[in-house]
Order: sequence, then structure tokens, then C-alpha cells
Amino acid sequence: MNGKPATNLVIHEIAHQWFGDAITEKDWDEVWLSEGFATYFTLLATEHYEGRDAFVAGLGRAKEAVAAAQKQAPEQPIIHRNLGEMSKVLNRLVYQKGAWVLHMLRGEMGTEPFWAGIRDYYAQYRDRNVSTDEFRAVMERRHGRNLQWFFDQWLHRPGWPVLEGGWRYDAASKKLVVELEQRQAAEVYRLPLELAIGSGDSRRIERLEMNEKRQRFEIALEKAPGPAVVLDPNVWMLMDARFEAR
Repeated sequence: MNGKPATNLVIHEIAHQWFGDAITEKDWDEVWLSEGFATYFTLLATEHYEGRDAFVAGLGRAKEAVAAAQKQAPEQPIIHRNLGEMSKVLNRLVYQKGAWVLHMLRGEMGTEPFWAGIRDYYAQYRDRNVSTDEFRAVMERRHGRNLQWFFDQWLHRPGWPVLEGGWRYDAASKKLVVELEQRQAAEVYRLPLELAIGSGDSRRIERLEMNEKRQRFEIALEKAPGPAVVLDPNVWMLMDARFEAR
């Protein structure tokens, strides 16, 4: 329409040759298996050609789209609940939130096991119909752990977690003390979180497992980290978070 090439649209539709065409969901309620995949692969192409910052910016736009969709339909999860009206089968949740689910799954599994699982999934279900449970089973084999909790909370629940918290350094015990609280009205999420401590060559990443409304974490640290303590530094989690020094 404006004379510019529709690059992202073309990439999205090309991705459907693998996810949506070669592999197709068994039920329209699980259309995220087509649209979430094509949306995430479009973001990955952006990262490949334009760099990490462009990829993260794309995740940010996807998050904004999810927020707008949930405002219009606050009780709607990604997987439809026995959808009766076919005109409502497509929405920004199956596209943008579906893409975020794949991104978070990659963060949970690790990049290499994630891609190994995706290759297994394609090899096993090429030219077939598939369900979310079958996709989950393939990824579990590569992960070596049960992922039912992950799929339940991200695909069958609306919304996302809202975190508030902060950190302080306890010089007496030589520990970094981190306190977090889940503030969303809905039930508590299970959240594998990364925490970056320090900067430059001295930066280290700690992994926190949050599964309660309020949690306190203590991390051994020989000296104060300065101002550089960052929650989710690599942008793996779909959430709202306010985190600061205390």
C-alpha cells in the first residue's frame, strides 16, 4: 500500500509452509500452533537480519498487542475454550502471545534443547495434524522434565504476572538480598527468572525460581554490586515488573 516491501508478512507466510501447512493443528481452538509459530519465526528473522535490539523491540510490540487484546477480552486464554464462533478464531493472543510462549519455552529449556525439540517436532508430525499436548510431549523429551505446568499457565490462563520487588546488599552476611512479590489478582505463576549482578566482564547471571506470592532470595556476594542488579536482563519473561534498589 505504501510502496514498502511487506518483509515481515512475507516471512510470516513462508514460516507457515512448515508450521500451519506441513504441520497443522487438529482443532481450531489450538490455532496458536500455526500463528504463534509463524509470528515467533518472523521475530527470529528480524533478529538474524537486524540484530538483537530489533528482536527485543519486536517482543515489546508483541507485548503491547497482547495487553490490548487482554483488555478487550480479559478472560480469554490463547487456547480457545470450545470456540463456537469461527469469526473469532484469530486474535492477537494466538499470534503475539503465542510467539511469547515459544520464546519463554526456549528460555525454560535452553536454546539448543529448544531447537532440537522443534526439529524433532517437525520430523515427527510433518504432513500430519497435531495437538498442543503432542507438541508438549516432544519438547519434554528434549528437556528431560515435565512441562505441563508451563503449558497450563501460559496457554490456558489469561493475562501475565505482575511483579514488584527490590534488592539490597547485606554487608555483614555478604549476601545480596532479593525480595519479590506477585501482584496480579490471578493465582500465582511459576516463574523461572534470571537476575544479572554487576556489569561488563564481572557480570554474572543467577537463576531464581519463584512459585509463591512473596519470596526472598539470598545470594552470596563478596562485595556490593553497585547499581547494576537487573531482573530479566535477557528479556525471557512476559510480565510487568518494577524492580529497584532498596
